[in-house]
Amino acid sequence: MPELAMGALTNNGSVLLARRSPWRRTHPDCWSLPGGHVEDGEDAEAAMRREMMEEIGVTPERWQFAAKFVRQGQSDASATFHIYRVDQWRGFPRLFGGEHTELRWFSAAAIECETELALPELGKFLTNLTVQQSSKN
Repeated sequence: MPELAMGALTNNGSVLLARRSPWRRTHPDCWSLPGGHVEDGEDAEAAMRREMMEEIGVTPERWQFAAKFVRQGQSDASATFHIYRVDQWRGFPRLFGGEHTELRWFSAAAIECETELALPELGKFLTNLTVQQSSKN
């Protein structure tokens, strides 16, 4: 089963999501966290750091493991997701490589209303993450 690592950049009670390109095989045109497959010989944390640099041009400097879940689907659609909350990074988030078409900061309220999340499991997790982050500010 494939493993994927994702980074949730948080700032002032919001989280950064990326809209997946329309040509993506899974979840085209849906909002998701930046991230991707864990490669051979790589752990999930290293994959998250690499993917954040490749996909949105930021280097995570402070992060914390936030969640892990298994998504069961058709034989080729099952995967394990590792999510890290990133609250400090170097660089400015921007699009690279064509995997995504848009980046946007979402508040908890906006996430609750969003119907185009790639993974429904992310909705509640991201809402809780932004609420926790808001209460710290």
